[in-house]
Amino acid sequence: MEERKLAIPIYLNQRIVFDLLAIVEEGFSQLQTIKTSEKNEKGTNADVSGEIGTKNVFAFLNLGLKSAIGRKDSKLAEKEVQEERVFTPASLFSKLRDSLIERKTLNVLDDKLDPSKLMPGAFVEFSGILKRNPMIAYMEGMIQMMEMAMLFTSQPKKQKPNTDQETVTQMKKFTGMLKQAGSLDLISEIVNVPDMKAVIPVQLEYFSNESPADIIDGQFFVLGKVVRFIPEESNGFVNLLRGTPLAYIPEEALTQVTSGFREMSSQLTMEDDFTTKVHGPVLLIVPIAIYA
Repeated sequence: MEERKLAIPIYLNQRIVFDLLAIVEEGFSQLQTIKTSEKNEKGTNADVSGEIGTKNVFAFLNLGLKSAIGRKDSKLAEKEVQEERVFTPASLFSKLRDSLIERKTLNVLDDKLDPSKLMPGAFVEFSGILKRNPMIAYMEGMIQMMEMAMLFTSQPKKQKPNTDQETVTQMKKFTGMLKQAGSLDLISEIVNVPDMKAVIPVQLEYFSNESPADIIDGQFFVLGKVVRFIPEESNGFVNLLRGTPLAYIPEEALTQVTSGFREMSSQLTMEDDFTTKVHGPVLLIVPIAIYA
C-alpha cells in the first residue's frame, strides 16, 4: 500500500466519510461523541449526549467499527484491561482513503492519465491549485474597489445618491444571483495533468472555519468522486451559472448583461478570465476532502 499520508483536512464532508465507512465496514457497532469523561473504581463512564454534525466537525469520536476499530478486551497479569479507541473525522478519512487504495478504486491523476478511469462514479485524487469562481472573484473585487473609491469622494449633504452607489448596489444584487445558498464553485488546475481543470462545488459548512479563504491560490490535494468528465474533443463545458437564475437567461441576453462588467474587470489585475464556462478537458467532482 502507498505510504499513509498524514492529512490536514481544510475541507471535509464528514457525512460522506461516515456513509462510505459504514458501507466498507458493514456498519457501525456504535457511534458516539464523547463530551465528558469521569473515572471511578469500576472504570470509565462517558456522557454521550453529543451530536454528529457540522457544528462539531473536529470533535473526538468514539467509534466501534466492525473488525479493526472498536473496543478491545485482553488480560494482562491476570487483570482485565479494557481499551477504547478514540477517532476524529480526519483519522476516519485517512482510514477511508487507505481502504480505497487497498481496493484499488482510488485513481491518482498524473501525466499517464487513462480517460477510462474518469467516468462518472470513479474516485479520484489529485494535487491542484485552487481558485474561486472567476465571475464571483471579479465581481467582489470590483465592488471592493468602487467602495474604496467612494470613501475618498466627498458628496454634498443634500445630493441624491450618485450613480457609483447605484452601480455598486446593482453589482451586489448580481453577485448574489451568482451564489447558491451555502455553496461555491472552486476551479482547480490539476498539477500533474497539463491543460486539465476540475470544477469543485463545495459546501461552506464543511470548511474548518466555514470559509474557503485559507485555500484560495494554494496547492492542495483533492479527493472526490467524478460526476462528469468532458474531454477536449467534445467541445463541451461546465456552466458556472448552473443552479442559479442566470442559467436560464439566453446566451445573447447574458452577454449584454456581463459585457459592461467585463469592461470594468479590465481595471483589475487578475489572472483568470471573466467567464461563465470552463471548457474541456474538465472534471466536475463531488469533493470528499481537500487537504494539505
